[in-house]
Amino acid sequence: MSEFDHHAGHARRAAPRTGFTLIELLVVIAIIAVLIGLLLPAVQKVREAASRLRCQSNMKQISLAAHNYHDVNNKFPGGIDQGGARYTSLFVELLPQIEQDPLYRQWDFTNPTANGTSLAGTVLKTYICPSHQGAETPAGLTTGKYGLCTYGGNGGTQPFPPDLSPVDGVFSTTGPGSKPKANQCGVRILDIADGTSNTLLFGERIVGDTALDSYLIAPFDTPPMPQLQPASTYMVWAPPPGPNVAGSLIGSTANVGYKHGSVYTPPIPPPPPMIPPPPPKIAWATLGPQWWARLGAIGSYHPGGANISLADGSVRFLRDSIDITALRSLSTRAGGENLPGDW
Repeated sequence: MSEFDHHAGHARRAAPRTGFTLIELLVVIAIIAVLIGLLLPAVQKVREAASRLRCQSNMKQISLAAHNYHDVNNKFPGGIDQGGARYTSLFVELLPQIEQDPLYRQWDFTNPTANGTSLAGTVLKTYICPSHQGAETPAGLTTGKYGLCTYGGNGGTQPFPPDLSPVDGVFSTTGPGSKPKANQCGVRILDIADGTSNTLLFGERIVGDTALDSYLIAPFDTPPMPQLQPASTYMVWAPPPGPNVAGSLIGSTANVGYKHGSVYTPPIPPPPPMIPPPPPKIAWATLGPQWWARLGAIGSYHPGGANISLADGSVRFLRDSIDITALRSLSTRAGGENLPGDW
């Protein structure tokens, strides 16, 4: 072999590698996985921050809509009108003020069931927090016929059931069939004696609660009155007449973020031919207050609390650590309480 061939063969053997070994590929994949793991929480935080700002914008728009309504009518709208010739509700009355006047003009105020899916089932982004589960899919934001609403008007210390409400918030049932008194009417700003900057106007709420809904099939010792409905049916922007009236309200009966604490599980029947014993009765006197408190609870999918607006139109983030006493003080319009400075 010539010297030239010897050097050429050596050059071929000494040529640099063009590929990666398996170990090198695994190391690169591991590094990429670590970088993605570090980046993903940051992306989620940025996304949640954007959703929280959009939610605050929704609440600001709803609050300004309520004030515009007050400017025209010298009072805030009622939570829902009962027994009058014109059946309406809080979020229906705000439609013209949130650029939904065409929808409002089509509304049937004398026969609310005629509004049906085409109107009452409309999903309105202004009424939906973008952080809420299912907010990205319109099909997940209806009860099948009625559009959901993740916001509620301040119904005071106990908005549910209306029969037992002290009517100490900003919104309540109104009209000849209102509860607990007939012919209740909308609240005026002058009625907010605690000050508009110390009184809740709107707040967020979490739609639906599987633990709460599990009790729809539970046997009670006395029939609940009014009859129970799935939790989500109380949280629509155009509630139909029936047991879920005043569903557009939130209150301070429970802490921020409260969910039902237990799930009803039917007893397992014995194998045949034994006759199963009747399931044990559940005391409605015990469960009822928990049920109604959950329906009116302020809550959200934002970490640490929920957005609220005050009666002066300002929007704030309410921490879920707020003391229940301070929350109740915030929900009354003329309670005369002193709010702590750091609520």
